[in-house]
Amino acid sequence: MIVNYVKTVGFRKFKKLFETELYNITSITGKNRAGKSNVLYAIINILLGTNLSGDEKSCLINKKCDASYGELHFTDQKGIKHILIRGKHKYDNNKNFINLDGKAVTQKDLISFYKDKKLFLSIINPLYFLTKKPAEQKELVDKYLNDICPNNLMETVYNNLEKQEQKVLEGIPKDIPNYITEINADIKANENLISSLDGKIEYAQNIASEKLPKRKVFDKEEELSLSEQELSYLKNNDKIVDKEKQKQVIEELERDILNKETEFNTLENEMKSGKKKYLSIKSGENCICPTCNQTIQDESKNITVANMYKELVSKYDKRNLLETQIKDQKFKLAMEKCKYHSLEGESTIEKTKRIAVIEESIKQLKLEKQQIDNFNSELSVKERNIKTAKQDIDSFNNEKLAKNKLIDNLTQAKKVAQKLYISYIEEKMKLAKQYLKDVDIKFYSVLKTTGEIKEDFIITYKNNTLADLSRSETIATALEFANMFNKISKANFPIFIDDYESCADYNFVKEYAKDAQIIISKVEKGNFLKIADYNNMNNCTIIKPVIKGYRTSNTYKKNVAKILQAA
Repeated sequence: MIVNYVKTVGFRKFKKLFETELYNITSITGKNRAGKSNVLYAIINILLGTNLSGDEKSCLINKKCDASYGELHFTDQKGIKHILIRGKHKYDNNKNFINLDGKAVTQKDLISFYKDKKLFLSIINPLYFLTKKPAEQKELVDKYLNDICPNNLMETVYNNLEKQEQKVLEGIPKDIPNYITEINADIKANENLISSLDGKIEYAQNIASEKLPKRKVFDKEEELSLSEQELSYLKNNDKIVDKEKQKQVIEELERDILNKETEFNTLENEMKSGKKKYLSIKSGENCICPTCNQTIQDESKNITVANMYKELVSKYDKRNLLETQIKDQKFKLAMEKCKYHSLEGESTIEKTKRIAVIEESIKQLKLEKQQIDNFNSELSVKERNIKTAKQDIDSFNNEKLAKNKLIDNLTQAKKVAQKLYISYIEEKMKLAKQYLKDVDIKFYSVLKTTGEIKEDFIITYKNNTLADLSRSETIATALEFANMFNKISKANFPIFIDDYESCADYNFVKEYAKDAQIIISKVEKGNFLKIADYNNMNNCTIIKPVIKGYRTSNTYKKNVAKILQAA
């Protein structure tokens, strides 16, 4: 691409018309803030719609204008000339437009001219590339180095490995950095498993090394058996049982007699009291009702006396019945006592005491037996645990050996993968180095602690890091990358060299002008902005600041009116 002409209105510091032709080698000079970088801004903004850093939201419209107009005449890679016009409005996006060769287009239609925004910015504005983070720099370099890398480069590097190393990898990994990362993760996981196994082995060894006491023996089985037999005899002997039952019959009769005697005595007392009241009322001495304590009238006296008599007769009959029953029960009691004494066997009291003694003895013997059984049961569990622990130790050790062997294999695979990756990167570095002079790129670094390869992107200029470079060395570094990108991408975009006065020790024009259009910006104190053909300094454009009252030509006025109308 060659830029032939640039025109702007209302763009950055140029409120009115700014236009200039550009040459194979264009020299831009002038004092500070004269507008030297306006050419670079204009080319990028008209083509990309962004500022120098690629920001699409940045507004480059003059502070005193509502809109800007930009026009770019350029020749593409095929030698075809184009006119690109871009209009932007500060407040109304509907008034924005892009016009290519007289036709309205979108930003996507322009991609074919600049291929890749980051690539275009890295070439035309070389310092853009150095402002990016290392990861972005690496991504861009990798992207375009891959365009010139032989398709079989990785295969060639792989074939240079020893046969045993190839066998370890079992083919070329699709993504070596990711492959190495996965191996590291697998190694770490297996190391954690080994650490866990060590803990399990230690725990199992503590169990296996436990010293167990001897088993206990219950030697009172015979004593327990005899006690149980005696208890059974005492509880089931028929004679003793019959005597016990006879005793219960006697006790039941004694309770019955006692209850009847109590009832008999109560009736006796009631009859004496009732008879006294009955005679008193009948003889007229006391006319108070024994039930309600009311004075009895003459007409009710006979009725009351009759009822009292009836009640006394009923109690008398009941008393006589009880007296007869008591006599019968006492006779029966005497007979049952004779039966009781005629029965053989221990007395109930002696039997009960003996049963209690035997039951307590059996309880203690069984408790002792249960404690011994529990102790031996726990001992059996511990013996099984020890046996299992010893088996586990063997199993864990075998598993640990397998994990260590796997780690050795993974470590070997990692070393070979690192070797393959380093070899591949070094081959890519050789490709990049073809287009670099004093700049070197390091695509990886080795961690001192582990020796592992870490993806990196380190730029040095004459073995010095970017942070240690002077302004001129930084520009030289940026230009080497711009030239490299131009070569490997075959884009041949213009290269803008800023602060050319600080690069007196470098002849960039001689090195780069034969392959690309060069635009040189140089500070000249006190001078107006001057844009000239580097090879013919008489062929130039001098742009002076607009002074109040300065008259412009009618042609200029017509052009400005047309531009503002279009915008």
